[in-house]
Amino acid sequence: MYKAYNILIIILLVSFITGSIIMLLEYKPKNTVSKKEDLKLSNILLLITDKIETFLYYFTLILSKGFFFYFYILFYILHKIIPLEVLKKIKVFFKEKQSDTIFFLSIIFVVLIGIFIYSQFYIKNDLKHVSKDIYNNTIENINNNESNLYRRYASYNINNLDFNKLKKDNKDIVSWLMVDSTNINYPIVQTTDNKYYLNHDIKNNVKGSGWPFMDYRNDKDLKDDNTIFYGHNLVNKTSFGSLDNLFKKDWFTNSNHYIALSTGKNKYIYEIFSVYIVEPETYYLQNNFILEDDKEEFFNILNKRSIYNFNIDLNKKDKIITLSTCTEDNKKRKVVHAKLIKK
Repeated sequence: MYKAYNILIIILLVSFITGSIIMLLEYKPKNTVSKKEDLKLSNILLLITDKIETFLYYFTLILSKGFFFYFYILFYILHKIIPLEVLKKIKVFFKEKQSDTIFFLSIIFVVLIGIFIYSQFYIKNDLKHVSKDIYNNTIENINNNESNLYRRYASYNINNLDFNKLKKDNKDIVSWLMVDSTNINYPIVQTTDNKYYLNHDIKNNVKGSGWPFMDYRNDKDLKDDNTIFYGHNLVNKTSFGSLDNLFKKDWFTNSNHYIALSTGKNKYIYEIFSVYIVEPETYYLQNNFILEDDKEEFFNILNKRSIYNFNIDLNKKDKIITLSTCTEDNKKRKVVHAKLIKK
């Protein structure tokens, strides 16, 4: 959609430049007679309206001249090479249309309507495709561990990982994430944006279920103040679907509240200090702070948002991780924060 609009803007810009040159070449000064009129408000308003109308006319005329100029030149050359009468008529047609602003505006209007209809159709169908893919992925291969990548990786032991072997599956793998009392026990990927792995799995296949990934802004060695991980909330409890467990009272009572992370070089243990649901926002997605006071205030706000009281204090030197997924209706975000307690 945006590419189509950009192309249209470029065409209009080129048309304006070309038309301006043509107008300058065609310009002939006219003799004008000045006439003093009453400076009444009605006359001033009429004068302003007239000037605006004149400006719009000439502006459109400039665009029109530039827009049809290239069609005229094209058929001019074709007629020179192949002297057919039909090519001559088309050449004359575009020559005449250079000064027909209504015809030009009609074409632009039709093009804009076409772009709008196409973009709406494309977006809606694309969203339907993604939604359908997400839904289908939640029920496909659910009992087939070998063909379901999530379930295959879930059987791995975080204490016995070969990252060189893992990277043969995907060079974008940067860490391994395991969350206590959930199904989350997967490799984490990272690329140059936060879009690709929303609809691609770890094998780079297009899939609406995507794959859990680290924010592209983060350092893969977990050196940032806040390292952020994203994953879809899938109904078969793969990806970040089982984060829903953390919002149940028995999890708070029975879980050890730990998250383990491995980068191949080091293993990290984090303790969850905040769990909550929030409207879509970017506040909790800040990854680094210049001022330590801002960082401390950030930690305090995250702590206060929690639906549970973990009684965990944070200070300016702490580093945290954030897990973010959508709610079942996709209108809000489920968020989990944990602080580094052991490396």
